[in-house]
Amino acid sequence: MSGPARIEWRRASPLRALGVLAWYVILGAAALVAAIVLFGSEPDTLSSGRLNPLSLAPAVAGALVAAIGVPVVLALLRRPVVSADHFALTVRPGFLRTLMLPWAHIAEVAMYAGRGETFLLVRCGKRRDDRLGDWPHWWDRSVLRSAVRMSRMQRGRGPAVRGYHLAVRMGEFVGSPQAQLAALCSVAPEHVVVASDRRRVAVPEARRRRPPLAAGLGRL
Repeated sequence: MSGPARIEWRRASPLRALGVLAWYVILGAAALVAAIVLFGSEPDTLSSGRLNPLSLAPAVAGALVAAIGVPVVLALLRRPVVSADHFALTVRPGFLRTLMLPWAHIAEVAMYAGRGETFLLVRCGKRRDDRLGDWPHWWDRSVLRSAVRMSRMQRGRGPAVRGYHLAVRMGEFVGSPQAQLAALCSVAPEHVVVASDRRRVAVPEARRRRPPLAAGLGRL
């Protein structure tokens, strides 16, 4: 097989994660200030001598803001990853697991462009060996769920995004989506369909019978 032995998408500046963190800090601070203003003067005990639950509101609000902020901070520290060689595709869609998906378990990778965002979609085939590589689970699919929600907002018949198993935001990486997909195409084996469509995910039947060709993007 010709082509590079390994490719890795270079991550772009974390502008999106920084923007989310900035908004969260503003909203979290506003919620905490509101809790202090509304309930900060509440006495610790009621006239009956029992604990006043309203006096705990500022502390509870602070704990909730801190707890919900953990994944926001982790999203900045643990950025998405996409790399591949001739054996497997390695992806980290969010801040949780890094998955090694053997090409033997992958049937298709596709580019889906929605409103303002472009996603890499991965569709797995039959899992042939449970000991070989990883498999996407519910907690790995938060980005895919975002892509599904975006597809529902498209006019007309939406793409079959729900038929895929994993998604990664391509905007988190340097380069155009077409160049990123071409890099994957250079290491993907012949059985993997590589689909490229700006508005919807669609692989013509003729292309499915000829897996070495991608929809809209030839094998490099």
